[in-house]
Amino acid sequence: MASYNGKSIFECEPSDGNECRRDYVNSIEKFINKKFSEANNTRDEFTCDIVENQEAYRKMYLDMIGQPVYPYPNDIPSAKTEYLGKDDFGDIYRLQIEVMPDFQFFGILMRPHGIKKAPLVIAQHGGGGFPELCSDFSGKNNYSFFTKRALQRGMTVFAPQLMLWEFLSENKYNRPSVDVPYNRAGIDEKLRHIGLSITGLEVFCLRRSVDFLHSLEYIDESRTGMMGLSYGGYFSLHTAAADKRIKSIYAAAFFNDRTKIAFKDWQYYNSANTFCDAEVAALCAPRRLQIDVGRSDHVFDFAPSVAEAERSAKYYEAFGASENFRFNLWEGGHSFDESGEGFDFFFDGI
Repeated sequence: MASYNGKSIFECEPSDGNECRRDYVNSIEKFINKKFSEANNTRDEFTCDIVENQEAYRKMYLDMIGQPVYPYPNDIPSAKTEYLGKDDFGDIYRLQIEVMPDFQFFGILMRPHGIKKAPLVIAQHGGGGFPELCSDFSGKNNYSFFTKRALQRGMTVFAPQLMLWEFLSENKYNRPSVDVPYNRAGIDEKLRHIGLSITGLEVFCLRRSVDFLHSLEYIDESRTGMMGLSYGGYFSLHTAAADKRIKSIYAAAFFNDRTKIAFKDWQYYNSANTFCDAEVAALCAPRRLQIDVGRSDHVFDFAPSVAEAERSAKYYEAFGASENFRFNLWEGGHSFDESGEGFDFFFDGI
């Protein structure tokens, strides 16, 4: 028997308290689920005047994800441009853009042959991806030749590099990888300590890339679109919500109910009560928005996306732009709809 200073101490097994511990865990989970069930109504109340005050909501959204520079810069970033070569679709360049002092952001730029001034399309890779892969320079992929579709339509394409390479294992998908280590989750945690997030930082980098690209004489700055798959769809939606210069958006294999399906870097303080996917989409209205979700998606359960899309449709209706919103629940998997109709809708909106 245990004792202290000659006095006996009561003893018991830790397992004796397990029922109370289970009750505690269950209480927390029930509390969260109750709050999540209330969140839709809370978001409805929060966004009751978003049509009249969209810019104020955009500012609240940017505050939520965190922006590294306030106010947003009004200068043109500098960039290093390296010519890589050409193929039948266009000339290819590597860009390193100084989005803020001593901060380099990278991407691949593709210019269609024979066009003096072209619209701009940002083609965003997903998790485990990189510009060379999604541009079909380095092995097979599931991006449906989206950069080539834009180039064939006479559009200049910029494929940025987000900190997402090797997010999924190389062996599982049998595709090329990049041997540059990083810790996205750890960096996101550090950024949150200073009021930022990895999403906010990379959205800023994407917007600053647009600043540079719009300064080029061969780009029609009045016509810009952004498309992406998986994480690329996430960033297409979130960047367009931040930046009205993006006239058309295509988000594939991403859109969902974030109270049910979310990576850690897709969640923000109080976002369930303010900005989930539908409300971020409302910041894109009345601009054109195509969303693809596959019933056979092996990464995300499609079912929760349906109600979230219905919420988005109501926002677009409130803006008087129902025709500019398309939610496409198709029979395929974690990819763009193979019919190509979503691409036509997206490109026609640029």
